[in-house]
Amino acid sequence: MIQFLKKFFSKKRNLVVFYAVAVLIASYFTYFKNYDYPPAVFWDENYHIASAQKYLEGVIFMEPHPPLGKMFIALGEYMMKPNRFINQDELHKFTQTDYIKDFPAGYSFAGVRLFSTLFAWFSAVLFFLIFYLVSKNAHLSALFSSLYVFDNALIIHSRAAMLEGSHLFFILLAALYFVYLLGRKTPLKLSNYFLFGFLVGIPIMIKATGGILLLLLPFLLACENWEKIRASRHQGPTLMRASRSVLDGLKITLLKSVVFVFGAVIVFFAVWQIHFSLGKKIEGDKSYRASEEYKAIIAEGKTTEFKNFPAMVKDNLAYMANYNKGVPVLDVCKPDENGSHPMTWPLGDKSINYRWERSGDGVRYMYLQSNPATWLLGLSGIVISLVLIVAVFLFRLPIKDKKLFYLISAFAAMYVSYMAVMLRIERVMYLYHYFIPLVFSFILAFLVFNYIFAEKLAAKPKIIYKIILLAVVAIIISYSFFSPLTYYQPLTTEQFKQRVWFDFWKLKPVE
Repeated sequence: MIQFLKKFFSKKRNLVVFYAVAVLIASYFTYFKNYDYPPAVFWDENYHIASAQKYLEGVIFMEPHPPLGKMFIALGEYMMKPNRFINQDELHKFTQTDYIKDFPAGYSFAGVRLFSTLFAWFSAVLFFLIFYLVSKNAHLSALFSSLYVFDNALIIHSRAAMLEGSHLFFILLAALYFVYLLGRKTPLKLSNYFLFGFLVGIPIMIKATGGILLLLLPFLLACENWEKIRASRHQGPTLMRASRSVLDGLKITLLKSVVFVFGAVIVFFAVWQIHFSLGKKIEGDKSYRASEEYKAIIAEGKTTEFKNFPAMVKDNLAYMANYNKGVPVLDVCKPDENGSHPMTWPLGDKSINYRWERSGDGVRYMYLQSNPATWLLGLSGIVISLVLIVAVFLFRLPIKDKKLFYLISAFAAMYVSYMAVMLRIERVMYLYHYFIPLVFSFILAFLVFNYIFAEKLAAKPKIIYKIILLAVVAIIISYSFFSPLTYYQPLTTEQFKQRVWFDFWKLKPVE
């Protein structure tokens, strides 16, 4: 026990814990502090709070997104009960609509915003841990965590009763486990693949875009099998033995894939079953085009019976598909168009005015506005990663660090694949749909930095850390400059115009 305690409280472990706590404290002030402000609804909160109230009152509903994100919103309200003294008839009206227009006086958002903000806050530590597993450098990992901790766009959207805070947390959690598995020196077990599939299934059940993580499975399998192939070559097997080894390897790979999928499917069934179990009645005529079979199941009180699962999930998936067909396409000619083209997202186009109100001689703005310093560094990470991959595969550039290059390839593949899918979607999309690849770009920036400067980092030159510190200072200054748009603080028209750096951001002051 004494030896264990000595090992646990070693100098290196203490340093990691110290930086993890420091990152958590810093992100508390940027993400979590006063998260219930403003005490007013904005963007999609009108929809998601209505869904959460339906959960709380046992009313069925269908939505364009999977249910888990709304469950977290409802759970926060259920746990904190900040609105228990408000007239319950006023809250009951939320179940009669899919878009709440009017909130009762004194309504608190502390409950419905809790888990999105909480997950976003702890995501900062996940970033730090991903970086540390890659580099084993606590100083560098903490400094690069500032990319997430001080990003204005991620902050404002996460401090809301919306889906992105919880979605990104579980995406990062799955990515952390992926990096951990790649770094293991012992063979992976079936339980590892089950847990990995389980972790990948969670963000998919918040938003379908989490499915991009499925690409990590072939990367993990390829990495594991590549090591086995190399080992078999050194043993010099005969052709027959090699063929048998390959066949056995394929069987094991197939089994691991099945176990991975099983882990994700478990989440799928569990989340939907909870969703159906909570929906025990239809409010008014809002049946969401449910089939007669589904209506009969509700009327008979059999929504908890698993035998009725196929009929209920079929109706919900059909509703999701039909809903997306009705979403309008992007029209950049519309003067009030909030959507933007995916090709322009890495540049922060287009900022969205979530809400505003006059305050004395100024105006309070809540804008989905990027931190140009973090987004520029993220974009740099993407460009350098793609250049590196092309140089290796087309021009036979020697690979300096195989593990780092493999990670760069995996996250770059997810980035490119996600953006390729977005470019094929005809419906209008918004800047926050870039959050997933934005997170990947932050990770790529860290990976390519370590790849390029590995030798210099090993020598611990002060000049490298001074440059990084200057970059962090620039990130914090940029965050602070745009923070009034993030935290709903008043600005005069002149102060607002000082923040309009580029026309394509489409920031417009209220005159």
